[in-house]
Amino acid sequence: MTYSHLHSNRRIIGKEFREYVEELFGDVLANKYFEKISTPMEEYTLHVFQKYDMIERMVASFEQIGYETKIHSKFPNVIVTKPKGPFPLEFEENMKEMVVDNRAAEMIYQGSDIFIPGVKRANKIRVDDIVQVLNQVKIPVAKAKALLNHHDMLTKGKGVAARNLISPFKVPNLQQVGLDDFPAYFQSLPAYLASMNLEPKPNEKILDCCAAPGNKTIHLNELSKSEAVIVAIDRSKNRIQKLNKKIEKYKLKNIQTKVGDIISFSRSWSMKFDKILVDPPCTSLGLRPRLLLETDRKTIKATAMYQKAILHSCNDLLKPGGTLVYSTCTITKEENEEVIDYASEELRLRIVEQQYTLPNSGSVVANTTYPVQRFIPGEQTTLGYFIAKANKPER
Repeated sequence: MTYSHLHSNRRIIGKEFREYVEELFGDVLANKYFEKISTPMEEYTLHVFQKYDMIERMVASFEQIGYETKIHSKFPNVIVTKPKGPFPLEFEENMKEMVVDNRAAEMIYQGSDIFIPGVKRANKIRVDDIVQVLNQVKIPVAKAKALLNHHDMLTKGKGVAARNLISPFKVPNLQQVGLDDFPAYFQSLPAYLASMNLEPKPNEKILDCCAAPGNKTIHLNELSKSEAVIVAIDRSKNRIQKLNKKIEKYKLKNIQTKVGDIISFSRSWSMKFDKILVDPPCTSLGLRPRLLLETDRKTIKATAMYQKAILHSCNDLLKPGGTLVYSTCTITKEENEEVIDYASEELRLRIVEQQYTLPNSGSVVANTTYPVQRFIPGEQTTLGYFIAKANKPER
């Protein structure tokens, strides 16, 4: 029995969300998005932020294990590499099944091993069994070899439950080339551009208001030559702890981290910032691959309201004459263009041109005249993403 790497998009795209995207993009662009959202990005970008003289060696390391890799033509500290695949999955009849949660499935689909926290069901599986791995809506994502029996998979708190033998895709990571501790991290190119367009400078006060996992925070520190005061905030204590480990590991200076909600902080802080990066929680409808999309309009609207509240708070913390960059990894107009409408019309921020752009990345939403960047799977080789830049008028 053989499963192709592509599955029926109608199985993984909810009816309400399908209708929403078709209304937003039109049928042609919507179909491109639906085709690509269930696959990994066509290109992955690795951001090297120290030891720049090692970049060519890193390119060679990925090439040696079969990844097509090069240095980005415009950004010399960015390595571009492509995933391997698609590979067909072949399962023997009556093969035992392991069911994993949908988020874990999307990682396994790209080559990750199966970790214990993601396992939802593993009936009668024994050590060394070859099993088919399915997500919670029965989409096959890998063939794997069990390292534990079913009881241990469901009772132990952490560890590897099964080794991934073959999945539809295999994406590059630093562990594959033995460079886990190297000062570099995979970061989408649009996320890289978001930090670039804030244009941080030495001696500025900079706020990263929804900072985790911290890649943009580290990038802002790099761009300001470790000479700006950077405050990184996130609601998750666990994620801030992970960022603190990165800061300590790479001996980064001038980054202060805080756990909490920016809306609450803004009510009590007297400090003002020269520049603010706003990358708020969003519906994440641009992340790839997504094997199950069932978001509804109510969720989209509620998320957009929260984003506007965050933007309002950040505007209060921004100095007159200061700069703000707003970005999301989603595709909805409510969380993107309509938030920028709010920034312009209600907050009186001035939406300005971005210095760092990619071709064909303007808005596709009707009647949008602002100079924003919008990345759509099927149109670009990246994830879905949105970037806008604004200046606060002098008083």
